[in-house]
Amino acid sequence: MASRNPKPRNRKKIDQKKVASYIIIAVIIIAVAFYLITYKGIQDIGSAGNVTISSNGAVFIMGGSEYSAYIGSGNILYVTKQPTFVNPTLAVSLSKGVIIHVNYMSKYSDMGIDLLSENGSVYNVHFSIISQSLAVPPDSGQIKTVSSNAIHNTTANVQSEPSNASLGSTTSTITSTTVTTTTAQPNGYDMALAALKKSAYYSLMQNYSELYQNTSKCTPALYNKTYEENNYGSTPSGRTTYQNISTFVPFNMTYSINDVAGPLYRVNYTTLSKTTISTGTALSMYINASSGKISNVTFSGIFRTLNQSMVYQGYLTAVRVGGACGIYIS
Repeated sequence: MASRNPKPRNRKKIDQKKVASYIIIAVIIIAVAFYLITYKGIQDIGSAGNVTISSNGAVFIMGGSEYSAYIGSGNILYVTKQPTFVNPTLAVSLSKGVIIHVNYMSKYSDMGIDLLSENGSVYNVHFSIISQSLAVPPDSGQIKTVSSNAIHNTTANVQSEPSNASLGSTTSTITSTTVTTTTAQPNGYDMALAALKKSAYYSLMQNYSELYQNTSKCTPALYNKTYEENNYGSTPSGRTTYQNISTFVPFNMTYSINDVAGPLYRVNYTTLSKTTISTGTALSMYINASSGKISNVTFSGIFRTLNQSMVYQGYLTAVRVGGACGIYIS
């Protein structure tokens, strides 16, 4: 490997501020690219292979794991291991013909990334698995973590229902929490994220995200069997058929946190499905990073007409049914 890839004399350094500005955009674009391309088939490159990354991004399987990738300006590659909602996104500065040794959530390099060629908005990138036993040090100067929303086994953590669960009730209006300054508060994003994680909304949406991700394992045969077992032997028909349900129920959910003004941040939970009806914002709220106060909580999209209590009960039903098709039956 070393003979093919001599150490470069100069490598581009990632502009940290520029990467930070792409955090939310990169995560959303990668997630969208992944699920759009999924329906056209996923390329399995085994332990190594070339991947063509277009302006829509690309998705591929390497070493049995699924990854999505998108290239931004300055040959910055954004790569995420699936599911995107629970894994961090790495920004890797590529140099043509040079292997960048990447450690994806590991001490030593476990992935090699080499920009082979580019033609306009189309890039040909070689990915390869690097054994941890080789203890290859990562090229840390070329790598930045731009999203660290990893969670841990949320499906097992069934949260108790909040006593004040209601769609219509909000703690305050937007105007009462907005401040006059437009300067983002230092560490405001982290403080807003911490406040979100302390709320019941976070655990509830994490669990829904896990359920949506698991629908990829729900087959028509498994769905019919699960449906019959939970509906006293009756078979699905009409809107309850697998074809209709799998089109409507989302297969992914992501969230973003954006600064509005001063300490005020807006949180959006966004779903993706095969129909526009259930694609888009499912939950939005405002968080005052200074006080940790959450306001203007609104359910929409897949959760429209529902309140928090009803959304929570839907989750419990899916858990009771169990399996990859549980969320379809609920």
